[in-house]
This record gives sequence, structure tokens and C-alpha cells, in this order.
Amino acid sequence: MRYITAGESHGESLFGIIEGLPAGLKIDQSFVDEKLRIRQNVYGRGPRAQMILDKAQIKSGLSDGVTTGAPIAVVIDNGNCGKIGQFDFFRPGHADYAAAVKYGYQNAALAAERASARETAMRTALGAICLQFLGQLGICIKANVTEVGGAKCEGEALSNEARQAIDEAAKSGDTLGGKIAIAISGVKAGIGSHVTYDRRLDYIFGGAFMSIPAVKAVENGLGVGYASASGKEVADCFVSENKSIVRTSNNCGGIEGGIANGQDITFTLTFKPIPSVVNISTVDTKGNECLTQKVRGDVTAVTAAPVVAEAVAALELTRAILDCLGGDTMDEVKHRYDLKGRK
Repeated sequence: MRYITAGESHGESLFGIIEGLPAGLKIDQSFVDEKLRIRQNVYGRGPRAQMILDKAQIKSGLSDGVTTGAPIAVVIDNGNCGKIGQFDFFRPGHADYAAAVKYGYQNAALAAERASARETAMRTALGAICLQFLGQLGICIKANVTEVGGAKCEGEALSNEARQAIDEAAKSGDTLGGKIAIAISGVKAGIGSHVTYDRRLDYIFGGAFMSIPAVKAVENGLGVGYASASGKEVADCFVSENKSIVRTSNNCGGIEGGIANGQDITFTLTFKPIPSVVNISTVDTKGNECLTQKVRGDVTAVTAAPVVAEAVAALELTRAILDCLGGDTMDEVKHRYDLKGRK
């Protein structure tokens, strides 16, 4: 399974293609649009989120709402935001300067157009399709915010402290970073591989999560907690329970040697504050010193991150499963997955 996205933040539309999904998967369009709505309608988003309503238009690969095995093409219109602008200063922390050097841009907005987190709207839509594929295999992916600007959160809802931190940052023209946790349940042992580096699940997920704009750290399982522990303290010991093999803990986050071990696959993602802040020292495209101006209105990327991370995980896990099992139809894939992990 392969996928690709295209389109600019303020271009006419975003585009995406998934190739390699098996035939026979029923796609619920409303599920895809609900994921897009969640991505837009979260605390801390800027004015643009209220200007357009993202809806996915599935243009190919379905017959009566069921996959045919052909490539699936998706379009999301940018609505009245569909106009590429121009600015001539480099924003620290963005792709503006590095992309201008690489591609010779005189208009720094051209870097922002493709580097923008707007691209994740399409990955959210494509991932929503893959979430439905994974659901047929009994796999569930769930992410939630655990911290915003130092304020802790528990469960699915933002804490009052997190909302207050966002409000205060918005009033002062500042932005906030934070953390999310993601858990993938129902993945049977044996998905992924240790035989080559690029088939290791931790490599696959790690790279995919780092591709989400503003992510600066990815931890699997216990993550940085391993640094201050001993091997005996963190060993996920095997025990026998009614002749079934179980584990005493899941510090490894469900992946050993790059292979799913049957436990929940867990990650923690850390996001930097969005670097679109005003009055930061910089230079313009001619090398003159100046101050940054406001380009984007979001206070934080963290509140929208769970639905994006779920989609990204779904895309990569779908690819890993199909690479492992193959199958041209959902019936074939389900049968092969049912046999996976048996001894």
C-alpha cells in the first residue's frame, strides 16, 4: 500500500491518493468528514478553522461506497482560503529560510504553502479510510492530549488548566507546545520485521510521527524513562497464565526487535510551540534585519494533534499489515490476519 498527498495551504485544493487497499472494504464517508471536523474544531485553533468546513471528496476507487482495489483519489477544497499570498521575511522555526535556500524562493510564502500543517488535513482523510480498514481487523487507534504548555491533562478532555494556558497565550500573542499519547490495540504479534531496518515498526512509526509538523520528539513505550532505569526494573517478563503466554508489563510499548509482540503499541509525541509569533528578530529575503509579523492564528498544534496522529498511525500500520499479509480482497486479508500470531 502506498499513499501520497499534494496541494498547497492556500492553493485551490488538497489532493491525496491511496494505492493498494484491498477490494471489498465499505467506506463510510461521514466517518472521514467527522475526523476532518474534529481536526478543525478544537480549542486553540485560529480564525481559518472557522472560515472553511473541510469535506473529503472521494473521486475514484469506490463502487457504491465499497473499494474496488483501484487507487482511491481524494480531494479537499480550500474554499475561500484558496489564494497563495506573499511575505518577504523568514520566520525562525519554520521552513521559510531553508526552503528558500534550497529552491531559490524569493517569496517566503511558497515554503509555508507546502510545509504548512494544512497538509495534515489530507492525511487525516486518508487515515480515516485506513482506520476503517483496521477496524475490520479489530484494531483500534486512540490518541489524547496529555500536556499543553506545562498544564497536565487526563482522559479525552482538556483540563481547565490547559484551557487557561491557551487563553493566556492567545491574549499575549504567544504559542504553546505540549504532548500527546497514542495507543494502538489489537495488533497481533508478528507484524513488522527485524530483518531489514526499514521494515521495523519502530522505524516506520518513528519517521511517520516525526513528519507531523511541530513534532520534535517521539518516544516508544517507556521512552526516556529507560535512561534512569536498570534492565531488571524495566524487563517485560513472560509468565504463563492458563497455558497462555502473557507479560508482566509493557515498557517496550508493544514492539520488540521492530516486530509487534501482541501488546498495545504505545507512543508519546512532543510538540514544539508553533513558531508563528510576532516581533521576533529575523531578516527579510534581502538580508535586512526586521521583526516577524503574524501569519497564522493557531495558539497550539497540540489540541488538533490526536486525530492527525491517529490518521498517520493508521496509514503506516495499514501499509505494514498489507506488506506482511498481502491479499487482494478484504476476505483474504481477514483470513490471513486471523491466522497471524497463532502457534
